[in-house]
Amino acid sequence: MNIKDFTPTKETISLHGLGFIQLLLPNNQRLHVWHPDLPRRNCYEHSAIHNHRFGFESRVLKGKQCNVRVEVELAKEGTHQVISHNGPRSPKGGRISYPVAECNIYRGPIEEYHPGDTYWMSAYDYHHTPCNGIVITLMQKLDEGQVHSNSLCVKGVDFHYDFDRFQLPPETLYEYVIDAFRS
Repeated sequence: MNIKDFTPTKETISLHGLGFIQLLLPNNQRLHVWHPDLPRRNCYEHSAIHNHRFGFESRVLKGKQCNVRVEVELAKEGTHQVISHNGPRSPKGGRISYPVAECNIYRGPIEEYHPGDTYWMSAYDYHHTPCNGIVITLMQKLDEGQVHSNSLCVKGVDFHYDFDRFQLPPETLYEYVIDAFRS
């Protein structure tokens, strides 16, 4: 495959492997909609911990957003693999990714946020959002770094490298968004 065959993911609406829809808005904002019927990476339960190359503020509009902050310690023999998302975009919309290190993790308490609540994450801090049911948030990207993001996957579990962000057409994704607001 040639590098010119890769496409950027700048669609107005897209599916994310962590089980939510992302709707791009002006001013570095994103509407995120979690819905229990959306597909996720097939290894989601073992690979939901991730970081972002940007800091962000997230306000809950609907539902209960859970957030768990995670401390990471690189290790020669760890419990998790660090999966780098440093490659170009694949034809399925995700970044070409690969394991780069091992680590151990230390989970913080579950933070719960309700409609009107806001929480913040700094760039490169690890977390996961174990949402149940329908959750809608408005995320504002803040400072942005130059280094790529990572996911953590339990050692011994195959990471879902080829999750298809385009498996549902935009019309179907918009139907999920409308359903989430109406529910």
